Amino acid sequence: MTAEELTLLLDKYKQNYITSDEKNRLFDAINSGEHDELLHADILQSLRGEVPSAGWEDEDHSAILNAIFQADEPETLTVVSNKRRFFLYAAAAVIAGIILTTSLLHKKDPVKAPTLAKKQVLAPGSNKAMLTLADGTQIPLDSAANGALAQQGNTRISNANGQLSYQANGSSAVMYNTVTTPHGGQYQLTLADGSRVWLNAASSIRFPTAFTGKERQVSITGEAYFEIAQQPNHPFFVQVNAADKDLTVKVLGTSFNIMAYADEKAVKTALVDGAVQVEHGNQKSILKPGLEASLTDNNFAIAQADLEQTLAWKDGKFRFRSTNIKTIMRQLSRWYDMDVAYNGDVSDIDLTGVISRREDAGKLLKALEATQRVHFEVNGHNVTVSPATLH
Repeated sequence: MTAEELTLLLDKYKQNYITSDEKNRLFDAINSGEHDELLHADILQSLRGEVPSAGWEDEDHSAILNAIFQADEPETLTVVSNKRRFFLYAAAAVIAGIILTTSLLHKKDPVKAPTLAKKQVLAPGSNKAMLTLADGTQIPLDSAANGALAQQGNTRISNANGQLSYQANGSSAVMYNTVTTPHGGQYQLTLADGSRVWLNAASSIRFPTAFTGKERQVSITGEAYFEIAQQPNHPFFVQVNAADKDLTVKVLGTSFNIMAYADEKAVKTALVDGAVQVEHGNQKSILKPGLEASLTDNNFAIAQADLEQTLAWKDGKFRFRSTNIKTIMRQLSRWYDMDVAYNGDVSDIDLTGVISRREDAGKLLKALEATQRVHFEVNGHNVTVSPATLH
């Protein structure tokens, strides 16, 4: 197992959405003893950054880490050493990332026994989606085992570590599949031509299991990032559906992001490299790298793109630059599956900041409240936003 694969499985384990098959693979990898250096670094990072500060010094972190990996097994314990290695690591990972509160971690309060914290209602999203085959069969991808999932004509569909892939072998009748992410979900897939797609939360893509004609065509809702395999004689088209703001993006070979949520005022296409042509009705605009086309009220506006902010979701972050709180909350509602309401006028509350999408919503909302511009009241999945001046 590669270090990248192990890190992904560790993250899934600590966030409690790992499948049984993935957990067995994680057990085997850790029990082999070949990844101790990576595990040391992972636990140390968790102790330092994944939970609120407990006031420990660097030597305290090192002592805990050494104790975990060097603890002698009691003579009365009959568990084999490799199992001890895993369970010690698992306990450390859970302690560092999931169940202990700040008071339990504080070294001045060693008497209290650890207690399980309640499951966070507004936990961050994860890799999950629904695959709908041409015959209507649905396969939940968050629980699907790694390996082959289905055969569509001459195309083999496989799933591995949160990524769906299509391998076409020879000509095949055109059949269409759809991948849909829910609120709180994201997913990656590789199309039959080798093009790669990242789907953000509350999004979908409909695509053929094999590209057989002169043109390659897919359609999306929501938000997606594309890396298109270059085939100059077979242009790639993305049909975008967003309420009354439908458009087509024509591609030859490039990387770009399309944001087309129905509840957003504009459909935005930001180009990273290559070239694309965006079309709406009789209007056409060609983008160069670093530019963004915004379709609002049936008109295109071309401007310099803020690629860091646009692609933050793909890189596992929220990034805001003088972003209105309502725009921020629309992003949060998709990722944390929350319902948002407003109390008072928040039209002038624009905030700036960056935070990991792996953080639970509570920590992120507290960070936003620290600006002293906004206040949140959380009741289950319901979040009410109001100006801080009202409190």
